[in-house]
Amino acid sequence: MIPINRIILTLSLLALIASSAGAELRLADRVVAFVNETAITLSEFNEFHQSTPDMTNDEAIRVMINRLLLKKEALKLKLSGTDDELIQQYIDLKIKSPVIIKNEDIERYYNENKDGLKGAEIEDVRDDIEKLLIEEEITVRLDSALRELSKKSYVKIQF
Repeated sequence: MIPINRIILTLSLLALIASSAGAELRLADRVVAFVNETAITLSEFNEFHQSTPDMTNDEAIRVMINRLLLKKEALKLKLSGTDDELIQQYIDLKIKSPVIIKNEDIERYYNENKDGLKGAEIEDVRDDIEKLLIEEEITVRLDSALRELSKKSYVKIQF
């Protein structure tokens, strides 16, 4: 016959283990994506997606992944600041700074879009056209850079 003290002790330990396991299950968070050694949890995703409700789930997770990739590259360059500052510094340094818009490009855009410019002279819209062409080129270069970074990284989405 097993002593009653041993039974009580065993039951107490089982209850403690069960309550600890239950607590762990409540605290655990599901991983929805990996970017290299970094996990994106469901709670992080939900928090981000709540701030960007116009995005689909796929768009939101892709933005989160891209931000991690850019942040990692910024840290390699020993940049500092908040995540947003790191990403902006990286884009300014590696993507934006090499962009040069030639006068011929501005003139070509002007000539191709005269009708939409409401008869404005090129000198009146030159700065606006240049800003637009710079933004377009940054977008193209950033997309290309992100594709390359994704290829070089371990990225796994698991919704």
